[in-house]
Amino acid sequence: MPSLRKVPSSPYWIACFRDGAGRQFNRSTKRRDKKSAVLVAADFERMARGWLAENSTVSALANLREDLMERLGQPLENHTVREEMADYLATLASKSASTRERYKQIIESFLSFLGKAADKKLGALTAPEVESFRNARLAAGIAPTSADFELKQIRSVLKRAMTAGKIQKNAAAEVALLNRKGAVRGVFEPAQVLALLDACAAFHKRRGEVGKDWRGVCLIAFYTGARLSDVANLRWRNVDFEKKCLRYTEKKKRFATEIEVPWHPELETHLLALPSADDPEALLFPLLAGRSTGGANGLSREFVGLMAAAGIERRVIRDGGAEGSKGRKIFDLGEHSFRHSFNSHLARAGVPEDIRQRLCGHDSKEVSRRYTHHELEGLRAAVGKLPRLASVSALPAAEETGTRAKSQRKPGKPA
Repeated sequence: MPSLRKVPSSPYWIACFRDGAGRQFNRSTKRRDKKSAVLVAADFERMARGWLAENSTVSALANLREDLMERLGQPLENHTVREEMADYLATLASKSASTRERYKQIIESFLSFLGKAADKKLGALTAPEVESFRNARLAAGIAPTSADFELKQIRSVLKRAMTAGKIQKNAAAEVALLNRKGAVRGVFEPAQVLALLDACAAFHKRRGEVGKDWRGVCLIAFYTGARLSDVANLRWRNVDFEKKCLRYTEKKKRFATEIEVPWHPELETHLLALPSADDPEALLFPLLAGRSTGGANGLSREFVGLMAAAGIERRVIRDGGAEGSKGRKIFDLGEHSFRHSFNSHLARAGVPEDIRQRLCGHDSKEVSRRYTHHELEGLRAAVGKLPRLASVSALPAAEETGTRAKSQRKPGKPA
């Protein structure tokens, strides 16, 4: 039996039905009244199990819907390109403000490029028009990877419309991605991480306790793949001594994305050596917490200074200030490289992609999601494959206090 459901983005009932092969489909009935929507849903399923039993493609479903609507005496809704793009933007309320703004800019650029053609029927949009837009953006100076990203967004809009049965084909899907190498990020090798730790020690002597904080931040970022801003603002409640894992929430996304990463043995050595704190809300790195990433006095600029002190050279992989180009300079190495290094070293060690994705972060509205013991041990084994460093002991000034704290700390309680 087919069923009906409602979605916030549409005033119509959505029919949920299966074809003869058991595959499930969701299609708008274009009916606001539930009683008439039930009839449409029943017709959808009846025809899907018969005529569509061997040909249940999206295109065939679009044809079915058109035929059904005509037989029911209700004309198909036929949006223009501009109207469909506006509808798509209205569905992005769950995204972060920065993401919504990014997508909005892409859509506005696309509509501006189309000009009067943006007011034609959505189904009349052609692949050459989409490709011309992509080429115009390349000519304006954006990188091939950015052009591909914009193309993917247009594909998403049209795919959504095709799934709803508004159009029979996705014109943007017919435009091939460039697949060119864009700004290829670098990877921190173990020797470079050790050099960074030595630079933190020297920084500690010149600038005081802030060097200790940087040492801890570098280690956690390398062994968890967490972003610099997330690591700098960690609290002791994020450190689970009983399960031996670090649990934190990414700040970059609107919906809280909680990540749980088991400790690597060398990271555990460092965490256990840190001075304990009675307050679970106490900051691990109080001298770095609360600071912005960008700006002249931001964490990124200070980290670049640490890299220079460690003798780590950076290579420009895209010059945003070059003639005929737009945007900022992109370097192969920076604080962002910790996240890339984490994923790359796991890949080198043969860790499957799905495990790497879970360790790097998974999208979920369930803030309290936890891994089962079996899953956590599997992730711990994956993290254990990361390269070991020669030494990650705490800075001399903190060693005595840290060792004492380790002996006093009770497993399972915040340090």
